[in-house]
Amino acid sequence: MDTGTRAGLLDRLRDGSDAVSWREFFDRYWRGLYFFARRRGASDQTAQDVVQEVMLAVFRQRHVFRYDPARGRFRNWLFTIAQNALAATRRRQQGQKALGLDGARENDGDAVSSEEPPDVVWQDAFERTLLVALLDVVRSEVEPATYQAFELMTLHGLRGADAAALTGLTRNAVYLARKRVLGRLRELSTTYREDGRLCRRVKAALMLCAEPAVERGMTSRIETTMASIRGGDGA
Repeated sequence: MDTGTRAGLLDRLRDGSDAVSWREFFDRYWRGLYFFARRRGASDQTAQDVVQEVMLAVFRQRHVFRYDPARGRFRNWLFTIAQNALAATRRRQQGQKALGLDGARENDGDAVSSEEPPDVVWQDAFERTLLVALLDVVRSEVEPATYQAFELMTLHGLRGADAAALTGLTRNAVYLARKRVLGRLRELSTTYREDGRLCRRVKAALMLCAEPAVERGMTSRIETTMASIRGGDGA
């Protein structure tokens, strides 16, 4: 499912005026890009800058990449862009600070540091991003209370009785909801075979989601930027 959808999406992105496809691309990958930048030592604001830089870079290079598993994976191409965007953003900020320019930001002291190699951090971020996309698919297929019960138990570790009280479902229905969502995830991706590992990865993926205020700000910022550049270069 994922490979075909991604290949089709990349084909659609070559039409720079296709706002729907660009929004789909942003919705699918921005969390992973943001998480990657944070884990590489960027502050919240710097990570948001990186997401914007990646979107702009992909837009400018949209005719370059052709999905061909024999020539290279999409995630490797996007990783290179993300690495370059993070480095460029930091160089720009250091230059502004050295010149004492207004708007130069403080250092990234609030960042989440990581000792892991960049490619390991990226692999983790990319996997979480794809799993979030699969979770969105499942969420659209089940009743809201079913998904809420699954999330309460998997992410927050609530007991069945507590999740039942919050959702209005019976205790038995809560456990069935969790089983149903996990089963559907296994159907959508062959990556996960054992419930134990799937539960751990789902929890990690759900933790990837940024604060609502960050998501709203990021979405608004990207929509404004993309509308501007589409209008500016005639797509």
